[in-house]
Amino acid sequence: MDFEFLTQKKKEMPFAVKGSSQYSNEIDEGQRIVKLVANTFNYFDHDFDALTKTCANRSISNNGAKSDAPDKIVHLLHHNMSNVVGKSMSESVEKVDGKYVFYAESFLPDTTDGEDTLKKYKAGMYNQHSIGFNYLNLEYLEKGATGWDKWMNELINPEDADQVGYGWKVSEIKLWEYSTVTFGANKLTPYLGAKSVNGVADIINKKIALLAEKAIKREVINRDLFDYELMQLQQMVLELSETVSLKQGTLPQDPPPASTLVQLSGFSKFLKL
Repeated sequence: MDFEFLTQKKKEMPFAVKGSSQYSNEIDEGQRIVKLVANTFNYFDHDFDALTKTCANRSISNNGAKSDAPDKIVHLLHHNMSNVVGKSMSESVEKVDGKYVFYAESFLPDTTDGEDTLKKYKAGMYNQHSIGFNYLNLEYLEKGATGWDKWMNELINPEDADQVGYGWKVSEIKLWEYSTVTFGANKLTPYLGAKSVNGVADIINKKIALLAEKAIKREVINRDLFDYELMQLQQMVLELSETVSLKQGTLPQDPPPASTLVQLSGFSKFLKL
């Protein structure tokens, strides 16, 4: 197995999501503030990697609620950029129940979506969260090699990594958002709610058409958020391609052709946004 190739492939993922292994939140109904855990650090998951407790520090500093950046970290519902459900008031790395976590406080406005989300938090229907990000720096480690034992001491579930025998220590990510979700997953396509491959493809095509129309009409207000949605769509197409390949009994070796992605990576530049 070519681990250098797999490491590079992770870095080149258009967009990644990770659910938290720790589900907890606290609601201040009077202030309409939700205090939540969006990710658990040093947790070895099904992607065979673990985010270090300092991996999001630069993003929090540069794009967090306390920064001067126009493109701040946002609070979404189901990783849907069209549904900004709350305004992130603060983000930090905290220790909760002995585990380092990404902690955030979000204000839910008195809007239809905000009120509905607050009610679902109160009813216990929402108690899970995940983050949307890009991999920036990560290191491949394997059992017996330099750095493995130190990493095992940092992980909260070292037995899972030890059973696999290898993995990636992720030291830095570009954090875009955190989301309220009904279930945690490390893939984007489940959040589309479609029950079939064709259903997922239809939703992706509609999303592409809506973004294309917005771009052509010069209705893109925030270029960063537009590019964010393009990256999500690229990732959805890649995940859909993997799903189709697995159903056919083959493994995808290369990403889908540019024509399939509607050349999304250069789309906004082509339109001179």
